[in-house]
Amino acid sequence: MTKAATLIFPHQLFKQHPAANAGRKIFLVEEWLFFHQYTFIKQKLVLHRASMQFYKSYLQKQLLEVEYISATGPNCDIRLLIPFLAKQGITEIHYADVADNWLEKRITESAAQYNINTVKYATPNFLNQLTDVEDFFNLQKTYFQTDFYIWQRKKRKILLTADGQAEGGKWSFDHENRKKMAKGERIPAINFPTENEFVKEARAYVNIHFANNYGTTDSHSKSGNVFFPVTFKEAENWLDEFLHDRLPMFGAYEDAMMGNESFLYHSTLTPMLNIGLLNSQEIIDRAITAAAQENIPMNSIEGFIRQIVGWREYIHIVYEREGSRQRTRNYWGFTRKIPKSFWTATTGIEPVDKV
Repeated sequence: MTKAATLIFPHQLFKQHPAANAGRKIFLVEEWLFFHQYTFIKQKLVLHRASMQFYKSYLQKQLLEVEYISATGPNCDIRLLIPFLAKQGITEIHYADVADNWLEKRITESAAQYNINTVKYATPNFLNQLTDVEDFFNLQKTYFQTDFYIWQRKKRKILLTADGQAEGGKWSFDHENRKKMAKGERIPAINFPTENEFVKEARAYVNIHFANNYGTTDSHSKSGNVFFPVTFKEAENWLDEFLHDRLPMFGAYEDAMMGNESFLYHSTLTPMLNIGLLNSQEIIDRAITAAAQENIPMNSIEGFIRQIVGWREYIHIVYEREGSRQRTRNYWGFTRKIPKSFWTATTGIEPVDKV
């Protein structure tokens, strides 16, 4: 008889998780690669811990059985968790595609070693699965992001005219994304989420268990730290504020930099997108709706869509196809370590030190 369990990792906090099922116990894992692989900055760890604690409560409110695997115990390493599950009589594990070569390899190899069957679901975290784009890339002699982006726009009918051409007359408004920040430009204020119970707990957790990591867990008022959204509602509010307040000018100032300004007109959606609180399709749909309702300039909406449909999806697929080869080559022949000045913000390169 099959005894199955579901594994969910820090970057898979989906509102509708494809592997979550009332008939299977869920193991929500602070996996080693996300917490211990490097000496991660404390803000990243706070984000993971707080969002995962929220997600645990979210799943439990749906009457799903959840066992939380903390990064402080040995079973946070998937290579130790799987034999632990085997001892519990688990014969099958269900999980969403982790889009991570090391983690995927560790799951499949450990499961095979302990005779556990694996059932993998497509991840909601990306628009494309590898199989969706194989034919396109197999016909290409090399990798060109622009070709991929145009193909995706056409395939998904994004920002197209009735006859299938690019809205605004061209596929990319990149040359209109390079305006220098005007003197005296009033940048919209960002409403950061109020520190909730999950962030408070996470700050204490990180201070205890990751005390020697880089950075600080101090609150925004004390340190200037930004604690990003850690719940679905907070993430949706963050997205809506960007679409209303910053997207209209995003295109003009997309490449601009200012000393001591971290956000300007950018969305800063990556943390919420990369951990699953938002998904690409949701962002695209809401952005296009907002653009139509608020008459947002084409260089802004196209420039924003390009970051998701073009760059994020493109890099994801290149990683899936070529990531191991890229990671194990030293194409540029580098031999020196990154200078300490890059860590201490003393390079003398103003955008590096101040932005």
